[in-house]
Amino acid sequence: MFLFETFEPGAMIGTGSLILDAKLVRRWHTLFPEDRASDVMPAGMTAVVLIRTYSDLLQPRPPGNIHGAQVFEVTRLPRLGDTIKTILTCQSKEMRGERRWVRFNLDATAADGTALFTGLMTTLWAK
Repeated sequence: MFLFETFEPGAMIGTGSLILDAKLVRRWHTLFPEDRASDVMPAGMTAVVLIRTYSDLLQPRPPGNIHGAQVFEVTRLPRLGDTIKTILTCQSKEMRGERRWVRFNLDATAADGTALFTGLMTTLWAK
């Protein structure tokens, strides 16, 4: 179980991989049809990659965590069919009163190592 006490700032949590396939992009277009303009991943899907990586790698985790904020810096967006390699790290953690805040950093690259985007997610950790 991933608990607040076990997070080490700067430590890598794990790596992931996601193929930007037609099914995933079609699901996005169902919600955001205006994003159908090209075969480049819509910028909003950076959050999908972050959440999938977070959900896949941080298992098991206590129930009740709250997603507080996220920011992204995009270098290049992948295209349909590209493989997105991800690295998730614990950037920092801190107690504010009784609240446990954990910040997770995501580095996403193409299969050849080319930088795609980074993400920072702030979470109110349950335990």
